Order: sequence, then structure tokens, then C-alpha cells
Amino acid sequence: MSKYGVIVCPKCGLAKGVEANKKTTSCQCGREIVLARTKLMFLSDSPLELAESVAKANAALRGGKDLPRERRSKSKDPYASIAERAKVIKDPIERMRVIARGLSELKTEFTIEDVRKVTSVLGKDAPEDIIARLQEHNLIYETGDGTYRSI
Repeated sequence: MSKYGVIVCPKCGLAKGVEANKKTTSCQCGREIVLARTKLMFLSDSPLELAESVAKANAALRGGKDLPRERRSKSKDPYASIAERAKVIKDPIERMRVIARGLSELKTEFTIEDVRKVTSVLGKDAPEDIIARLQEHNLIYETGDGTYRSI
């Protein structure tokens, strides 16, 4: 899973979101930034949290005022957040594992209906197939009748 961080460009002073595992990034001002030489102000697994943190950092850098209401991102339902994290993963098994872990973090134990809510946003695999393949690869286990937990 990717880690995301917030850095500040040494040339223009704006905050920027980056993938923490990359070596370099380019700022909108044109400067190439070597990430090993910069301090990460924030670290997260979620691109949604990253976007919010970049906005807050830029607001703080510009004078410490909160962002205007209309510019704040609306919080999505947790199922959409899990689907967004899984959407960028190309490997189907890894994508399913991210879904299972996200649901386990959200609800401790999840059902096929929870998987259905995530897959309705993704539109990639059927929930029944996801449950079957996750069990086949020993990535989840059944804790009760129709309830599952990620390993």
C-alpha cells in the first residue's frame, strides 16, 4: 500500500502531496524536489487524508486561516473511501485484500453486504467472488455465519 506525505517546496513555499516511496517530485513552480532532502509534514495511507492535509498546510502557510467552506472537501462515506483506495490497485488479489482490510478496520467484522457497498462504487468484481477468492487465498476468515474478518 502506498504511503502519502505532504512537503513544502523550498522555492515557492507551497505545500504539495507526494507518494512517500518516490525519489523525486516536481512542483507546479517547475522545481524538481529530491524527497530525501525534505521533511514530510504528514504521512498517511489515504489519498483523501492527503488532499485535506495539503489544503490545511497551504492555508496555514498563507496566514493560518481556515479554508472557506465551499473549498473544503466533503467527507465521503467510508465505503467510498475504501473503494477509492482499492481502485488504483491493478492486481486483483491485492485489491481484494485492501477491501477486506479496510472493512475490517471500519467494522471489525464485515458481511457480504458491506463488500457489495464497496464493489458498487468500484464496479470490478462480484461480492460473492471477492469473498470466495479471499477465503481461497487465506486472506479472510469467517467469524460467524456470514461474517468475515481480514487476517
